[in-house]
Amino acid sequence: MLISHERIYLDAQGRRTDALLVRQGRVVAVGERARALCAPDEPVICAPGACLFPALADAHIHLWGVGMRVGSIELGDTISAAHIYRRMQTVRDLPDLSPDELSPSGWVLGHGWDDNRWGVHDALQRRELDAIFPDIPVCLHRVDRHALICNSAALRRANLEASYPPGGSGILVDQAMLPVLSAIARADEDEDRQLLLETAQLLRRHGIASAHMALTEVGRVPMLQKMAASGTLPIRVFAMIDGTDPALGEALAAGPIHDPEGWMSARTIKFFADGAMGSRGAHLFEPYPDGTRGLAMHDLQELSATIARLVDAGWQVAVHAIGDAAAHDILDAFAGAPAAKRALVRPRLEHCQMMRDEDARRLDELSVIASIQPSHLRSDGVWAQKMLSPTQRARLFPWREIADCARLAAGSDYPIDDPNPWHGIATALTRRLADGGVLEPHKALTRCEILGAYTHGSAYAAHWEDVLGRLDVGYIADIIALSDDPFSATPEQIWEMQVLQMWMDGAEIAI
Repeated sequence: MLISHERIYLDAQGRRTDALLVRQGRVVAVGERARALCAPDEPVICAPGACLFPALADAHIHLWGVGMRVGSIELGDTISAAHIYRRMQTVRDLPDLSPDELSPSGWVLGHGWDDNRWGVHDALQRRELDAIFPDIPVCLHRVDRHALICNSAALRRANLEASYPPGGSGILVDQAMLPVLSAIARADEDEDRQLLLETAQLLRRHGIASAHMALTEVGRVPMLQKMAASGTLPIRVFAMIDGTDPALGEALAAGPIHDPEGWMSARTIKFFADGAMGSRGAHLFEPYPDGTRGLAMHDLQELSATIARLVDAGWQVAVHAIGDAAAHDILDAFAGAPAAKRALVRPRLEHCQMMRDEDARRLDELSVIASIQPSHLRSDGVWAQKMLSPTQRARLFPWREIADCARLAAGSDYPIDDPNPWHGIATALTRRLADGGVLEPHKALTRCEILGAYTHGSAYAAHWEDVLGRLDVGYIADIIALSDDPFSATPEQIWEMQVLQMWMDGAEIAI
């Protein structure tokens, strides 16, 4: 087909044409040559909207997992502990409620509560959940998925009741969560597939055609492969395999999986260097107000040796690092990998939420991709400023320093944060917080930088830069029609951006 529009952007640098000739899912010609080569029997599509643009990618997202389950209760809009208790009471009072009707797991599961939005002394208490659900286990994930609250029935299921006597809060952080999470019946393939389809539909409405799945169990990879092979995968998936999975040896023996057509790859091993800042788990050089410095998830010497072996074997390594000390340690670990191999595999530092200037400057020399989530600034910046010292605050979301030294990929960390990429783009341009304030606006990104991070930057991070992220000749025709021009629209208009039409592999899809 020939797609015609007066303003078709070929990339995030703003190069334009007015026609694309698409055959077998690829762009084969642009502009006058596209019209000249168009055969009489090929349809001509006059696209709607202000412009056409390459479809976006989300470089850090969870299509399932991290507490995402069918029947999970959304708590992101709750404003107090009492608000959560009322919602739990509403669930309890549903007629003819049985454990199997709560969710496939038989537990009451929820996610999204954020105590940083509540009053200073407001906190969830296990005894309140026990009063509502004395016999059915409850597990409610904090927004960052690095903490949860559970009731006594959940502790009994996890054989932890003796370790947490009555009167305790029921709040578990990071490693302490594992026994409770292990006690919940695992999601099966049907449940994973349902969540994948639902999440993909949400993402496509926002113009996202490619998702970097930030944590994938080894046993979940075959489902993605089967869906890709059968043509039923609804979104392109770049899977990062959990580096602590007991079955990791199977993946390492099989070797990295790379799809040159950009549908499903699993060539990355993912680790966690620390926890999250909201639950005081991010590893910091200077202490939090309570005197702690967060959590280092791995022995650095051991992790460095593991990373070097994986890179030498051809695996890309991605590491979650939120705190400044965590980022420093992981860059040291990356530095220990063979330089030539490191440049080939392109290590990824996930989040880059807090870094010292001297560490940001190391990213390029170490061939490290900075994977950022702009919406975290909007949601976390308000309370983080109150929690941290002036020196620490100056290191928050150092996008300007990073962009000057490294390649950027951008995503959302959904369901931990807002999946709408246009909200992330607007935030990257303004650094506006949820309360209306602005955090160090001189560290904002340019339009080309942030649009590039959601297109060719993310494609580069997935080793798909030769087929995705642009609309040049030879590239896959993943295209979106937009309500506004992202190069001229105000940040407020970008925030409200609508995707009017979408093509993947040159075929129009429902959004």
